[in-house]
Amino acid sequence: MTSRMRLRTNPFLLMAGLYLTVGLAAVAGKLAVEAGLIDALPRLRWLTIHFVTIGAMTQALFGALPNLAAAVGGGETVPSRGRWLQWVTLNASYPVVLLGMATGSTAAAVAGATGVLAALSLLVVSVYRTNLGAVAGRDEGLVRYYAVAPWFLVVGVFAAFGMLLGVHGPGGYFGSIEAHVHANVWGFLALVAAGTLLALVPRLAGEPLRYPRLKPVTFWGVTLGATGLVAGPWLAAKALTMAGLAVYVVGTLALLVNLVGTWRLGGCARDARFGHVVGAYLWLVFPVPWAPLVLLFPETVPAAGIEAAAIEGLVLGWMLQLAMGLLPTVAVALREAPTDLLASLDASAHRPRWAGVAAVNAGMTALWLTAFPAFEGVEATLTLAGYALVGLAWLVFLPDLWRALLDRPADDPRMGAGVTDDAESPVD
Repeated sequence: MTSRMRLRTNPFLLMAGLYLTVGLAAVAGKLAVEAGLIDALPRLRWLTIHFVTIGAMTQALFGALPNLAAAVGGGETVPSRGRWLQWVTLNASYPVVLLGMATGSTAAAVAGATGVLAALSLLVVSVYRTNLGAVAGRDEGLVRYYAVAPWFLVVGVFAAFGMLLGVHGPGGYFGSIEAHVHANVWGFLALVAAGTLLALVPRLAGEPLRYPRLKPVTFWGVTLGATGLVAGPWLAAKALTMAGLAVYVVGTLALLVNLVGTWRLGGCARDARFGHVVGAYLWLVFPVPWAPLVLLFPETVPAAGIEAAAIEGLVLGWMLQLAMGLLPTVAVALREAPTDLLASLDASAHRPRWAGVAAVNAGMTALWLTAFPAFEGVEATLTLAGYALVGLAWLVFLPDLWRALLDRPADDPRMGAGVTDDAESPVD
């Protein structure tokens, strides 16, 4: 028998919504600190980042990845009773990670990370249990994005273990940090995002992919590039890092050409989802020209400021914007037809607002300006303005996300529980 969760909404996505809500509260705390209303809170910046990354984005990907893999593979997900075990393991472990980060307890952080790794192992099994074999209509070019992506997250978790336990490669502690971030973000999340966008955008635009021959360029560019970006810092091999960055840019530009071409072909340039996706990839690639300078001339350029802005750009400019643009649409489709996700996409449902696009990108511009000496003396004002604008966009986005998660139309003021006794929805 198939194990089913008696919820209208995938429970992983509910947790993603919860973490995004808590993340907005953390942004409010950051604003209060910057405005001098409260004393500085320890590790608030990193907690905010992890609310978005492992908190929200990982929950969303745990919930949708097996279904996405099945959808692009032309088959259905394989029933798995272990999906509840994944949910319990992940949601019991991640708060322990946050507790360890907030209190500085290595033991708690290691225990929580061990649980996250166990949940990840179960996810990999679920992805590989989908119909990835020879299925009529199967898109091999997209299936491999989902097959490879989780292994980068495994590498990222092991790099986190190294940071916690003091076990590093030739690159030392900072090499482990970079390998951790690059594996999780530039590897795992970027591959899933690329595969998902290449599958969703043609459906939303109502047109076939504009340049299908660029799909392998994107896959190999992101995969090989991310491999270099992970191995280079860990091995303290700057040449490998630079080579990985160059290959990664080629793959990412191929993705953008395909997405923009497809959206324009469908006449959807006025869709705010288009604005969020293009804006998101702007903040992914913006650090690229600065990376060689930071690596080769760290004492000449403001390396620390650029690195801090690059991390905020990856999390708030790229990840958060992708969630703002696509998560409500995916949540509705996953609820309506969990085993046929692509067919149930509704291009008109839960469209984001252009005000949110403008606010989040203006906020990221302000945060990036703080990295440069020309704005010395106004960093606090720019940081306050940047987080305020990002927080405003976040605030605009959350009600629409919860309406999508709880099956409420846009004009329904109620925020009910979204749980019914007569509508069972399998998680895969």
